[in-house]
Formats: sequence, C-alpha cells, structure tokens
Amino acid sequence: MPQPTDTDELRFADLIRPGDVVAWGQACGEPLRLTRQLMAQRHQIGGFGAFIGISLGDSADPEHADCVRFRSFCGTGRNGRLAAAGKLDILPLHYSQLASVLMRQVDVLMLQVTRHPNGGYSLGACCDYVAALIPAARLVIAEVNRQVPVTDARIDARQIDVMVEADYAPAAMTMQPPSRANRRIAAHVASLIDDGATLQFGLGATPDCVAALLLDRRHLGLHSGVLSDAGMALMASGAIDNSRKPIDAGLSVAGTLLGTPELLAFADSNTAIAMRPISHTHDTATIARLPAFTAINSALEVDLSGQANTESAGGRYLGTIGGAVDFSRGAQASEGGKAILALTATAQRRDGTLFSRIVPRLSGPATVGRGDIGIVVTENGIADLRGQTLDERRRRLTAIADPAFRDDLTGAEQ
Repeated sequence: MPQPTDTDELRFADLIRPGDVVAWGQACGEPLRLTRQLMAQRHQIGGFGAFIGISLGDSADPEHADCVRFRSFCGTGRNGRLAAAGKLDILPLHYSQLASVLMRQVDVLMLQVTRHPNGGYSLGACCDYVAALIPAARLVIAEVNRQVPVTDARIDARQIDVMVEADYAPAAMTMQPPSRANRRIAAHVASLIDDGATLQFGLGATPDCVAALLLDRRHLGLHSGVLSDAGMALMASGAIDNSRKPIDAGLSVAGTLLGTPELLAFADSNTAIAMRPISHTHDTATIARLPAFTAINSALEVDLSGQANTESAGGRYLGTIGGAVDFSRGAQASEGGKAILALTATAQRRDGTLFSRIVPRLSGPATVGRGDIGIVVTENGIADLRGQTLDERRRRLTAIADPAFRDDLTGAEQ
C-alpha cells in the first residue's frame, strides 16, 4: 500500500468503507491531524462509526454527526458536547471489559506514535485499549509525531499499514484551580493513606489536591488507568517509588497519560513509567496483589444505601462506568486496601440553587452497587461503609451531607 508522507495526501475514502467503525487513541494520545482530516473527508466516505475515548480535541463535534455515528464509554472531556446534542451513543461497560468488546467491533485503528530510539515505534501517551486493537483491526493508520513522548509501549512497523509524518504538540489538559471544597475533601482522603500504599487516581481537581498533601509519604506505589499530574508530582517528590510492590517493582503503571504538557515532558523516556494495557491495569487479580491498594475516584451522587452514580445527572451523560467497580473490587481484595469515592456534598443547578449529592434515591444508574462500595468522602467528613448495615449507612452518609439537607435525608422514606 502506498505510504503518504503527509496527512494531507491521505484519501480516507480509499481506506475506510461505508459502515466501518474507526477508533483512535484517546486524550493526549489522539492523532489530531488524522482525526481532523477524517472529519473533513467524512462526506466522501459516507456513513461510518467512530469509537472515541476521552476527547480533548475538536474532532468529535456534533456537526460531524451528519455522517459519523459517535460511540464512547464516557461523556468526559469534550464528549459532553456530543452528549448534550444527543449525538453520542454510550457503550456501558466496566473498563476491564472494553478492549475485548472493541476487538470484535473496530475495523480501522488510528494511532499517534513516535519513533523509539531502540527501533520500531512507541505508542506514546496511549496503551490502554488500543494495544489490543492493533492485531484485531483490518487497517492500522499511524501518525508519527516527533513531539510525542517515548514510552515503553511499543508497536512494530510491520503492524502499521499506513504511515504519515507529523510534528506538533499533542493534545493536553489545562488544570482547573481547586475549590475550597476540593481542598477539604482532599484533606480527608489524605488522612486515609499510609506509607507504602499503592495508589490509583481518577480524574478531576481532587486528586491533584490529594497529591499535594502526600508529599511527606514514603514508599508509595502507583497502579492506575491514567497517569496524571497528581501522580507526576508524587513521583518527582520521591513519595512514589514503587519499592514495596511485589509486581512491577520500581515502576509506576498506567494505561494512558492524561495531563498537562509538563506531564508529557516528564514521561518522555522515563524508565520509571510503565504503560500497560487494560488487561493489566484493570485486572482484579493483579490489583489484589498490590499492598494497601487505595482507589481514589469520584461520583455524581451517592444514595443512602451506598449505591453510587458516576455516569449521568440531569438527564445528561457526563461521566462513565470506567474503572470504578474494577478498582473498588481490586481494592477490597487487596490486604489493607481502600476504595474511596469522593464528591462534593452539594452541586449547583443552572438557576443557582443548590442540591444535595447525598440523596435518598439515585436519579441515574447505580454504577457502583452497594455491595462494592467502600468509603465515601465529602468536604464534611468520611463515611466508612464497609461491613455496615443499611441503617448505619444511612446514619453515616447523612452525617457527611451538607447540613442544610440533613433533616430531609433523615426524614426520607427507607
């Protein structure tokens, strides 16, 4: 097959068939030149599907849904625009299941890679589910970007069907300043983390606040779906050295880099970082072997029985099932492990009124069932629900709700 040297030379209508499903690396690993060119040529291809992960770029836009059927596991990042327009179909799966399902559905895979100094190519910022799709896809198109960080996730040149050159700064996140509530939540979460724990960070402002409070810890480990700026800060300080992990000793393990340009620079040729596929990062048996595995994730609401909704609010899909249950179950199987869900006690409606996020009944799906719940944290305190009865759960969750809503929660029907 001819090998174009520039993205502009690609004619996607010669590569992608009507009805195909195209997938690409997510977040900082999205091949932006390829995805933008694909969207620009969508009418020449005809109708096709696109599976997208977390989107930081502008390729997955509602106006492109005239030809493209967008599907994702999440409403995170700029996917929210698609969800709000009713143009995003959600694949509701535990993250541990995602790669095995996509292997049967994806026809064309587009990757952002860079040349590895030891030969072949590095997958850069994404390994997660794309690693499993490389041998499964009919066609693999790679954008070789000189500015992508070199990581240990590799792809052989023989696995690439079409290759183009690129030279631009990869997509990155802008860090949002934490709120006072984020800081108070972080203080409670940090109090639960001891020296030697293995950490998993979800997304949002709270993990960065937590990390800032853990700089005095020693011999922490990292095993996570994403490596963010929070993990970078702890690695740089020496708090994370992964020395007590019985597997992947000395290595911070993640499937995706998701953060600022500083994170991407930190990860470049960093031998202390191991990029691994979902089959490793989200495997319950693997997680269970890690000492004091501490999962720190978020929720949109938690009901008084201990069920948590991490997916939708106000009729809109905002979050994801993701790895919340995978990591919760792994943490509970780990000796000394803790599964923490953090959320602010209240949120604000568009009209400015506040509502409680500790609720009698969920308004959306029960992502984390009450049998998988561990510890719930708000700015008002910690509710350890492990081994507690329904009545005791109600009492503990009401105690960490906003004071203005506690009477309503106490009087709510069981």
